[in-house]
Amino acid sequence: MANEIAPDQQIWVMTGEGAELTGYSHEYLEKLANKNWRLPEDERLIKIRKRAGYFYELWLPDLLRYMTESGTGPMTSNKK
Repeated sequence: MANEIAPDQQIWVMTGEGAELTGYSHEYLEKLANKNWRLPEDERLIKIRKRAGYFYELWLPDLLRYMTESGTGPMTSNKK
């Protein structure tokens, strides 16, 4: 996984794609996106866009920064 992205690239990922790229579970990213969506835009840790009423897109550079700065590692679901 590349942690560096050219600043001129606009890269939005769905929560499922973000889970594949980062190792976080899809459920964790859904909750993180929902929590950030409810914050005022200037207070969000990750830029979020809401699509089709309930799908979230996350700004990949912010997600990668969150991953390195949050202090909590990727968690995967134990559900099978």
